[in-house]
Amino acid sequence: MLIQKIHDNKWFRIMGIILLVMLMGYYLGTMALDPSKTRLLIASSIIFILLVLSIRKPTLALYLLLLYLPFLGFLRRVLIPVAGWNTLDPLVIVGPAVILILVSKWFYRKYIDREMIANDTRLFQLIRWMLMVDIIQVFNPLQGGLFTGFAGVMFYIVPVCYMILSREYIDEKKIKVIFASIFVVGLIAALYGYKQYFYGYYSFEDMWVELSGYTALKVYSVMRPISFFTSASEYACYLGVATIISWVYVLRSRALVKVIGLLGLFLLYSALFIESARGVIVTVTVALVIISILNAKKAANKIAISILASIVMTGLFLGISKLNVENDLIHHSVVGLTDPLGEEATTIGHLELMIVGFKKGIMNPLGHGLGATTIAAGKFDGAAVSSEVDLSNKFLATGILGGGLYLLIMIRILYIAFKQASISSVHLAILGILIAQAAQWLNGGHYSTVGLIWIMIGYLDKTYLQKGVKQ
Repeated sequence: MLIQKIHDNKWFRIMGIILLVMLMGYYLGTMALDPSKTRLLIASSIIFILLVLSIRKPTLALYLLLLYLPFLGFLRRVLIPVAGWNTLDPLVIVGPAVILILVSKWFYRKYIDREMIANDTRLFQLIRWMLMVDIIQVFNPLQGGLFTGFAGVMFYIVPVCYMILSREYIDEKKIKVIFASIFVVGLIAALYGYKQYFYGYYSFEDMWVELSGYTALKVYSVMRPISFFTSASEYACYLGVATIISWVYVLRSRALVKVIGLLGLFLLYSALFIESARGVIVTVTVALVIISILNAKKAANKIAISILASIVMTGLFLGISKLNVENDLIHHSVVGLTDPLGEEATTIGHLELMIVGFKKGIMNPLGHGLGATTIAAGKFDGAAVSSEVDLSNKFLATGILGGGLYLLIMIRILYIAFKQASISSVHLAILGILIAQAAQWLNGGHYSTVGLIWIMIGYLDKTYLQKGVKQ
């Protein structure tokens, strides 16, 4: 094949690299002269650096990207006084661009060079079928246009690509480094969230709230913390992931790390409470209880921990119900957690939205299009439909076939996660995180957490058939 001959020719590769560097240098130099292109300049520079790194060290490029994404929202906001605000921010494209380019190498090797897929599994086969359906749904005319469909790639296809890269590059040592980094970043984010809670936003953050029209940040008369993230829900989800990791440190580490984990748990969980994301508080708490029970080796210990957990949960409920609710954020959390079906709670509304999503997905079995459930639909004049839950959104976007495949994938992932939970601290943490992030595994708008979830799923899948993993 012509493509193969070009690929194997040394001089073609060298000339291609030289040409690429020259073009990028000219492109970046031109943009540096125009202040209005500051965001594009920074985004292009980051993409270029990560791609150059990925040639020799793809794992390092992936790791640096994971460190960049939690601070994406802060970077976008801090640039407002210099570069203004644009909802179509190129900084958002950094993650998807790098991931798609990295994963394209895998597809080239497997489907052009015809390399065998190593350690293929039933789960990975289902994933590839789902990706095929997603690609077809990019061209669904019901979503309003191709721009909406291509934008949907970022929210549905890119997250799953993290799994492919995880299977290729992530081992036990690397995922432990990722967990430690999440824990540290989570602590920093929580401290900054406390700063926003006690002292308010900086001026550039206030400008962002006004320019973006993000009214959901306001709870009654108080602005909820958002820390460095692009949205309050993303911040809450990241805190939830870090909280699970901190508790696993307490359960499975040596004495010093246990103390650090316990202090971190207090900071992270309390920050989650004042963020006032009630759904995440519930799922994280359930996850903490489940992994605590599964951590016990003997049946008697599991029963004892279950009883203790019930007592602790009752105590927490009574303690929360007696909190001072003069602060609007605390009031919002207390009312939602102690009276989830009350007038001020949104539980019923969320459930109704999810049920409607399933109904619309089933009634339109061919789907509304890959981008129909994303914010891209509104930006590109598409037909926006959303249910706030990844499974029902999947039915809405990709119809019965795509939604059914995702349902099977979810069941398979949870089966593998529960079966491997006792193997190591890593597997125990992954199970907890999957539970804590229930209904948000494919929320592409959570830029910093969705990739982490699918990296963990890839690690789970790769290690499922392996034996003798160290405790």
